[in-house]
Amino acid sequence: MRPRLPTVFVMEASAKASLPVIESMARAGLRVAAGSHNRINAGFFSRHCHERWVYPSPRDDRKGFHEWLLDFLARRPIEVFFPLGHYGALAVAEIQDQIRRHTRLLMPDLPTFLRGYEKIPTLKAAEAAGVPIPETWYPEDHAEGVEAILPQIRSWPVLVKPSVGAGARGIVWCHTPAELRQGFADIRQRHGPSFVQDFVPPGGMQYKVDFLVDGQQRKLAGVVYGKTRMYPPKGGSSVLNYSAHRPDILELAHQMLRHLQWVGFCDFDFVVDPRDDGPKLMEINPRLPESFNMGPSVGVDFARMIYHLARGEPVEPVLEYPANHYLRFLVGDVLWFLRVSNRERFSTHPNWFKFFGRDMSYQLCRATDPGPLLGFVLENFLLLFDRRSRAERLRLSSATRPAQAADGDKAAGSPSTPPAATDPSGH
Repeated sequence: MRPRLPTVFVMEASAKASLPVIESMARAGLRVAAGSHNRINAGFFSRHCHERWVYPSPRDDRKGFHEWLLDFLARRPIEVFFPLGHYGALAVAEIQDQIRRHTRLLMPDLPTFLRGYEKIPTLKAAEAAGVPIPETWYPEDHAEGVEAILPQIRSWPVLVKPSVGAGARGIVWCHTPAELRQGFADIRQRHGPSFVQDFVPPGGMQYKVDFLVDGQQRKLAGVVYGKTRMYPPKGGSSVLNYSAHRPDILELAHQMLRHLQWVGFCDFDFVVDPRDDGPKLMEINPRLPESFNMGPSVGVDFARMIYHLARGEPVEPVLEYPANHYLRFLVGDVLWFLRVSNRERFSTHPNWFKFFGRDMSYQLCRATDPGPLLGFVLENFLLLFDRRSRAERLRLSSATRPAQAADGDKAAGSPSTPPAATDPSGH
């Protein structure tokens, strides 16, 4: 009888980030078990997924998820555990000590994780680390609240943002002190601790950074990539990214991780402020991002490195990668094409009709594994019948803003206008 292969567990198989992890672990000769609260999803449909487990939603039933996970790990030997998802990674971080009694897990301790998960502690840590951020005010640090920060605001609009949130949900634009008073009170009541931030005007590229450090915060790998196209077009999630040579942004990310005394993987969002051409940190995400396949696309196998680090094994740093390699989310890019103006459709760089080439990779599309794309389409079709999921997946609810806000302004407060028909690296 053949011995059973060591098994890894990949959470949140419905997240686009799960597929490159599943593929990496399968290439390493490991058995891959994947989990999700949805029975139909991209990861489950991959031919590299060997086991499929359905668990309670870590978003809607945190207690049930914790109980299921600990019971599962007590019964099923798992070599290394990969936490994914905005809500899933937090749920795992909360019980990581219990999880480590059963399996290996690479992530920072809960207090450090929360400093990355919650935006107010993140931004305060960035200021302490000397990492530039947009001008930010914290009304809850003052007994007078909003009144204490009003004299410090030199230009409008400003944005009210919740400390914990995903995407642009819960963000409100304010053009006057009266709007700020009302907007802050509303967001604070609905979303909890919140802050006020300067609006970075359009014109600067948005960048993401995927970064991996060991327990001594030594740089093992880092990839910077720009958001060339987004859906919705005026400030949504990226649907086409390109790898960029920006050592200055990499250094800022590393500076932040050293200050936090981080362990493992972390994702960053920066925006270049056109007023001074300097990159500013918007947030960090202590989880694998949806665009996680950018690393493997340029030769940086983060998942394999995470696996070895979790096992306490040495990892050889990967410090170089090619620039101007594209990662495309085809479904989102089709929605982008259908929504933007005719001029933008046909003048975008690279050409929207460029589907193939050595410099083009995809998030879910695989010639030898069509299952993930089918699973993604089926899952999202079914989610259209759920009101909350429909609004979130189609971006029907975004930042709240007054009627006088300009149409070209971007809701997330970290806008960028990607270069058109120019060098995509921005140099």
